[in-house]
Amino acid sequence: MSGTEAPCLRHEYFRILEDSASVGPGTGWRPRYLALEDESGGLLGAVPLFEKTDSRGEFVFDWNWAAALERTGRSYYPKLVAAVPFTPVPGPRLLLAPGGGEAERGRLVDAALERAQALDASSLHWLFVRPEELPEFESRGCHVRTGCHFEWRNGGMQSFEQWLGTLTASRRKKVRRERRRIAEAGITCEWRRGGDLDAADLALLYRLYAANYYAHGMDPYLTPGFFEALAATMPESLSVCLASRGPDVVAGAIYLEGDDALFGRYWGAFEWVDSLHFEVCYYQGIERAIGLGLERFHPGVQGEHKLLRGFEPTLHHSAHWLRDADLDQAVAEFLERERFAVSDYADLAADYLPFRHPRP
Repeated sequence: MSGTEAPCLRHEYFRILEDSASVGPGTGWRPRYLALEDESGGLLGAVPLFEKTDSRGEFVFDWNWAAALERTGRSYYPKLVAAVPFTPVPGPRLLLAPGGGEAERGRLVDAALERAQALDASSLHWLFVRPEELPEFESRGCHVRTGCHFEWRNGGMQSFEQWLGTLTASRRKKVRRERRRIAEAGITCEWRRGGDLDAADLALLYRLYAANYYAHGMDPYLTPGFFEALAATMPESLSVCLASRGPDVVAGAIYLEGDDALFGRYWGAFEWVDSLHFEVCYYQGIERAIGLGLERFHPGVQGEHKLLRGFEPTLHHSAHWLRDADLDQAVAEFLERERFAVSDYADLAADYLPFRHPRP
């Protein structure tokens, strides 16, 4: 349960969320963690479980399910979600100690369902789970939901130029033109690790992060204390790409680094510059992943524009248990139709990938 594959699954990460008041009272995310222990008190497994009073910050959208139930006079909230708050990164939600297996998974799922019953929650949602976890959920009455995001895969690249060589000539030309626009605007990019960030840097990062939320008419989910604690507690996992014109930072992106993957988490800019988002959030990330020898780069959810920049359609899964029988049946029928549509969408999206040859 080290969470090194996805740093946001580490115990320290959840502690940072709580200590910084990014989750907890007044946030809509009340921790209800589950821990499975052996007879001597040793930890066998855990679930990052939260009681929710809304559906913000989940990235698997169920607002319509809530509205449907509430139109009947019944309440959809509270509900329970097993997830990493504000983080649409696929990974295990049944966190097992080394040697754990099917029996421990089953006990964790049963305990979560018992917790939902005890709290009179309308539903229990397992978000962005691993495919191998799905049988445990399905065998206990959960319905599987399939979504699609876009992910970059390394394939043994040694340099950005080598990766560019796998693209069609037209796409290769467009990528170079987008990168050239940044240089022509007098902007350069610099990477910094978490341990190299001082208080002024962290304050700047929060301003960048918050600016993106305010630009979309939203309040930021995370507090300034989150970034301070992340840099202090998990400096080896945090990396930042800053784009500057002379002494002035104009944009930046925040990344987490795992054992075999790079995770693009947050981005912000103080001014609009043509192609700057592509550079800071995609091309710099691809270069970083290649330089570190990482197999995957997960830039976040949604965004079909990622396709033309080499990010491949990739299915992700969630599982849902609903207490109300009528809503349960309606959701099950909807998810069956949606599953076929998402699969067709992913197949169609793959036709727009910019590679010269089909990917293995």
